[in-house]
Amino acid sequence: MNNLSTHARSVTSVHTAFHTLEGDGFEVRRAIPANDFEAVGPFIFLDHFGPSDVKPGEAKGASAHPHAGIETLTLLLDGISWHKDSLGNVSSMRPGEVQWLRAGRGVIHDESPDDEMRRNGGRFHGVQLWINMPKAHKHDDPNYRHVKASEIPVLDSADGKGYTRLVSGRLGQHVGPIVTTGAPFVAHTTLLPGGTVGLAADGIAELAVYVMVGSADVAGQTIKAGQLGHLSPGSEVHVSASGGAEIIIVGGDQLDAPIYRYGPFVMNSDADLKRAVRDYQSGRMGVLRPTRSA
Repeated sequence: MNNLSTHARSVTSVHTAFHTLEGDGFEVRRAIPANDFEAVGPFIFLDHFGPSDVKPGEAKGASAHPHAGIETLTLLLDGISWHKDSLGNVSSMRPGEVQWLRAGRGVIHDESPDDEMRRNGGRFHGVQLWINMPKAHKHDDPNYRHVKASEIPVLDSADGKGYTRLVSGRLGQHVGPIVTTGAPFVAHTTLLPGGTVGLAADGIAELAVYVMVGSADVAGQTIKAGQLGHLSPGSEVHVSASGGAEIIIVGGDQLDAPIYRYGPFVMNSDADLKRAVRDYQSGRMGVLRPTRSA
């Protein structure tokens, strides 16, 4: 990371996210992993759900399921979602908020639409990221944090036609509220038509731009909605959008060891993977409380 060049990053390749079903059957566009790569920095999953208008009675979530060896980071742009986990945490997630869950040695959680959304329908839109935990931290104790929108630094663009919410990482003197291993960088940028934003992104080993809505240009390369652009090394990222766009920029340190996946479990060896499965099956990851409250 000490040899990053001091110039604007360019797009080295563009990848189209593929459609798949997650949780209880809701559709996502999965941009990470892809056929050509398994991670961008520490991020081994980028699932984009929506934007979609859900009809009454059709809202779906992800009922109780386990995780181990990763951290999940969810950004909600539209809708209301409930989080409940085997640590005893229960919280309601609103637009603009973020939920971070360290699974570590193992945890069970439930991510479900709000009862009102289930009943009446509504707009639903967001992103869930999986952060791989370094080898030395795979068995850390689980933890959880709910981040309010007011806790997230907002950086206005110089032209007044956009802004960036810094969820994780550093931009100048600003530091995102999610600080963890792997030096993850997460920024959510909104651009109005004709808007341009420049971010000082020096010291970040790997970086990519994913477009959620609209299309964006990075160093002359157009990235459309549902596409992820890998970026070259450099000290700055310049993004523009003639018609407006919603984008997320992610990156950080590269994986420190080979990873072994089995559904929601991500470890560094087959033995650790089998251990995580046994821990879940034997109840060592805990249970969810039967009730929920605000």
